[in-house]
Amino acid sequence: AVGVRLLSAQYGFYINEFDPYFQYMSTEYIVKSFDKNGFAGIFDYFNWIDKMAWYPEGRDVASTSFSGLHYLGAFLYLFSRNILQLNISLYDFLVLLPVVTGGLISLAIYFLGKEIGGEAVGIFAGLLSTLSPPLISRDSFGWWDTEPLAYLFGIVVFILFLKIVEKENVSIKSLVETSVAGILLGLSMTIWGGAMYFVGTLGILVLASLFFVRSYKVFFEHTIVLTIWNLLVSMIFKKPGYMVIVNPANLVIYIGILSCFFLMLKEERKEIKIEDKIYSVLTAVLLGLVLVSFGAIGTLTARYFSVILPFEISQEPLVESVAEHASSTAVEYFTFFSITLFFSGFSIYYILKNIEIKKFSAIIIAITALYFAASFGRLMIYLTFSLSILGGVGILVIIRTLLSQSSRFSLKKKGLENTNTSFKLVFIAFFLIIMVFNCGIWIRYADQPVSLVTGSTAFKVVSNDWIDALSFIRERTPEDSVIISWWDYGYWIRVIGNRTTLVDNATLNSTKIALVGKMFLSNETEAISMIKELAPGKNNIYVVVFTVGQQIQQGVYWIGGGGDESKFPWMARIAGLDEKKYYNESSNQPTEYFWEKTLLGKMLPWFPTQAQYGNQIITVYYYYQKIGETGDPYFELVYKSSFNSYLQ
Repeated sequence: AVGVRLLSAQYGFYINEFDPYFQYMSTEYIVKSFDKNGFAGIFDYFNWIDKMAWYPEGRDVASTSFSGLHYLGAFLYLFSRNILQLNISLYDFLVLLPVVTGGLISLAIYFLGKEIGGEAVGIFAGLLSTLSPPLISRDSFGWWDTEPLAYLFGIVVFILFLKIVEKENVSIKSLVETSVAGILLGLSMTIWGGAMYFVGTLGILVLASLFFVRSYKVFFEHTIVLTIWNLLVSMIFKKPGYMVIVNPANLVIYIGILSCFFLMLKEERKEIKIEDKIYSVLTAVLLGLVLVSFGAIGTLTARYFSVILPFEISQEPLVESVAEHASSTAVEYFTFFSITLFFSGFSIYYILKNIEIKKFSAIIIAITALYFAASFGRLMIYLTFSLSILGGVGILVIIRTLLSQSSRFSLKKKGLENTNTSFKLVFIAFFLIIMVFNCGIWIRYADQPVSLVTGSTAFKVVSNDWIDALSFIRERTPEDSVIISWWDYGYWIRVIGNRTTLVDNATLNSTKIALVGKMFLSNETEAISMIKELAPGKNNIYVVVFTVGQQIQQGVYWIGGGGDESKFPWMARIAGLDEKKYYNESSNQPTEYFWEKTLLGKMLPWFPTQAQYGNQIITVYYYYQKIGETGDPYFELVYKSSFNSYLQ
């Protein structure tokens, strides 16, 4: 797992993607405060208003971030540096930490598989998770972001929960296991908003366990301890804060606890029948719905609401514009989990033949993961450990079936009898062949340059364009400058460029992001007026645009691939403008109005023309700098990145 996740290191030792740069900056703030003021300094973070973000308002980092990630990263680094005497910078430490976390995740999946189906299942589950594309894309080299640590904690919570399901008495060991599970669940909520999945799924597991537990009193006590720790730890930081008590995900756990309480009261008087269990669960669910109807449970943002109702079309353009928020497709499921899906079918049949809670929990987790993954592509990470475990069970079922003396499957032929060794070799060879054919899938996600050296484009080309541009911003622009760009690049400019930005990836103010989009799609006179309103009192104002083109012959280009030339339709939607005015859907090209009448169209250095390509007339582009040259009344071009045959 660690080796696979280190493949990206060959392209440069950088933090990956956009959000991780903000996470690094926030973690660095805590470390620097500690080094300056000792232990008292670690609390400075809670009073930090970052005035270099979201100018002129600034950003209250503690109340708008999952601070648990920043503190865990800082404490792990300080422990490694001060106690273990590890001589490494914070930046390098955080670049490598996700790789270590990725290895631990595969190890945790092994232990979860072992708890559910035994050691063989654990080994196969760990192996399958190691090569899972959704997991690789979220816990690889440089990915210092919310998912890896929260994902690791969530898996460990499930392991510890399954250990206490069948307990018949309360012991110090069981209370410690339950407390650790609650603490880790609470920590995951302070690290990642997606950790609500683990909370909600745990609540469903609590409800399912009520049909299998041996002592409702013991189970009730353990679940209460877990929930109390979960809530206490979740409330340590401003986000999620005290509102976690009324979080809809925790409601599911409350319903499970209430159902268990009803059954515990009945357990003292009579033998519990299946009807009693069903009635208790239904009564608790009804009470939960009453709380929801009276508004006693908190509400969800548009993003989380889209997860709860994955088949509802999002009405928020800003949410839709993010590529990782796109709905998952059937092709993606089969691409990412082809082998695992094949083996999972056998395991589901096997588990349903003889249901017991630990194995049945794998099906429950898989169903909930499948449901939530239907909304956002990034949430397919949830499916990794559940399908890996089901796949491990399926592999084991097939092996045992083939090797069983009473198996209907046989390789016996007339005059020829194969031994069990032959069965083993044939199956292992078959499995390895499938793995080899599947290598191209996972390696495509593991062997990728970090976003900074590709500009997060569609091209797997290493370029210093963004690195050089950010160096110019950092070293050649006045310190009091304000940099205006589309929101995607805000964290890079704020952290690497060390300059003030108007908007960034936090999307805290959708109205302001819409104004920036409108500015880019206005004419120069209107854009200048909007810039003065967006950055009042500032004289040193810079506008950054990023464009991508592919050279098809000397001096002739196709454009599109992840730059602003691809993003302006979303700018129009977010700004509430008529997209058709700027973008021709039939030709899949910008309109003449876009090139001639908008600030962005004039800033992008392209001149469109028609050319013969085979039997078709297509639009191609020549490089042409339209504004910013000497004599321009509005703009001065102060920097452009290197222009080569690969990437601009």
